Amino acid sequence: MDNTTTSNKPLATFRDGRLKATLWQNQSRDGDTYYTVNLAKVYEARDGKLQETNSFSDTEILRIAELGKEARTHALQLRREQSLTRNQRQSYDQGNDRASDHRGGGTPERFRERSGQQHSEPRMER
Repeated sequence: MDNTTTSNKPLATFRDGRLKATLWQNQSRDGDTYYTVNLAKVYEARDGKLQETNSFSDTEILRIAELGKEARTHALQLRREQSLTRNQRQSYDQGNDRASDHRGGGTPERFRERSGQQHSEPRMER
């Protein structure tokens, strides 16, 4: 069973003549993002309509591999950007959580002045 949903529009298409690599973004049911690549050769059928095939000649195989490599590199860059964004968001959220854990804008209670108390000299806590 396929756990994916595919968007209507590819993220990118890399071309070399009639050869192409199409990069798609997908999401699993768990909400994780992953990428797939379709490799194809476009040709004109006898009826004049454009068709695609996944069969490549020996002279095309290295070219299609290179297109696949370009698509993979693009997907890796997208993953890095998503990871960076996610880490920045988590860092920001953790900073806000720490600040809200303490009353007084992030200052722990033991360092805040209490009304009505006089501090003549610093005290050491154990």
